[in-house]
Amino acid sequence: MLKNKTILITGGGSGIGEALVAKLSNDNKIIICGRNENKLKKVVNANKNVSYYVADISVANNIDELFERIKTDGIILDVLFNNAGVVEQWDITKSSLSSAQIFEKINTNLSGAIAVTQAFVGQANKSENNLIVNVTSSIAVFPFSALGLYSTSKSGFSVFTKMIQQQLKCTNFKVVEILPSQVDTEMPKQLGFTSKGVNVQDFAIKTIKAINKGKTEFSPDPSFPLLKLFNRILPTSSLLNMADKISKKILKSQ
Repeated sequence: MLKNKTILITGGGSGIGEALVAKLSNDNKIIICGRNENKLKKVVNANKNVSYYVADISVANNIDELFERIKTDGIILDVLFNNAGVVEQWDITKSSLSSAQIFEKINTNLSGAIAVTQAFVGQANKSENNLIVNVTSSIAVFPFSALGLYSTSKSGFSVFTKMIQQQLKCTNFKVVEILPSQVDTEMPKQLGFTSKGVNVQDFAIKTIKAINKGKTEFSPDPSFPLLKLFNRILPTSSLLNMADKISKKILKSQ
């Protein structure tokens, strides 16, 4: 499935996005976007068949301008990886973010990804097969209160993914949800995590294999089925209490 495609990867300048580029660029035309041009250039220079646009998907007009530039350049996308994301520790009783900071984080993880998805669907050749891959998080089924904004936005993005799977089920668009837990990138390190996560290159390989096998949901975390079971059978309050205790223990140990 992921061969001879024109693919847009948001947040393609580092982490999971960069690893996906490395694994996909030999057989596809890759376009990456992000807000750090130096990182984007580094990825472009390290891989073939890759180009970039500077765009911050937390800013509405950046998304509109991105797709206008893609159209002007005569590019028609047939695969979208909604990969951009930001994470932080946030407790409403202890933290004080500005309203702008809150909006920026939610927009990156949720609102911006929704807007990018709508723009992608609008520009696509609907007579051909198209693919939307949304990178949410295992936190969507087992939310950590210590990562309040991240849990909220990724849970919302997971719901959005399931909603468009229904809306697009009788079309040439396929929608896949990827739910990573801790992947060994800079993102968990920003939180002070010192424990090793899933190797990012292995994660990219497994994700691509899952997509090519036709899966519509994939997580590399071996405990993910158990997390889904807890989500289904436990009352919400019990689930949140359990997740809260585990998250505080993990963050305290770092």
